[in-house]
Amino acid sequence: MSPLLTLPHISRALTERPPRSLDLGITKRAAVAAVFRDGDDGAELLFIQRASQPHDPWSGQIAFPGGREEDVDRDLAATAIRETHEELGFDLTDAGRALGPLDPLQARSRRKITPLVIHPYAWVVEGEVPFPAVPNNEVDHAFWFPLRGLADPSRQIRYDALRTEVPYVFPGIDLGAERVLWGLTHRMVVEMGARLGFVDPESVDSLTMPRPIR
Repeated sequence: MSPLLTLPHISRALTERPPRSLDLGITKRAAVAAVFRDGDDGAELLFIQRASQPHDPWSGQIAFPGGREEDVDRDLAATAIRETHEELGFDLTDAGRALGPLDPLQARSRRKITPLVIHPYAWVVEGEVPFPAVPNNEVDHAFWFPLRGLADPSRQIRYDALRTEVPYVFPGIDLGAERVLWGLTHRMVVEMGARLGFVDPESVDSLTMPRPIR
């Protein structure tokens, strides 16, 4: 097993520096949980497939559990914990060990840049995580995927999507079972890959930049 794909390496690599600042004057914030565990093929990362919702700009996409900050949240880590519990029915404070915040990103949807900053938080969980048989109405299903697969060059694809009503092709990762990781969560995964050592840090922008179809 590659040392880059083990939980001890992930814990060290994702905590060796604080998150970069992103001061855009945007007050709307959200947080997501990047949750790692040991699997049969090395470390795995937790994903959800969002339910198809007509008014959700990320409808049907592969994502991390999470959502918008609310007044009840004492901080953004609490937002990620609350949203994960609401969506998947388990409490990261009981099941996981917090690694801390990662680099924030400005949100984008298929149609436009969104005035929202997304703050990822990393956790490691031990053992089995008991997903509910039926997640809440925001989630179609949840699944684990090995980092080895995310780093596999043969899974790197281009994915056609609509943005500002113009066809764009987005970098993505074929997760199998007709699931494609692309867009905002793909960017987060690529940035984490650069910190974990399976993505060239100089290639992050070129690996995540969409291009119009001409």
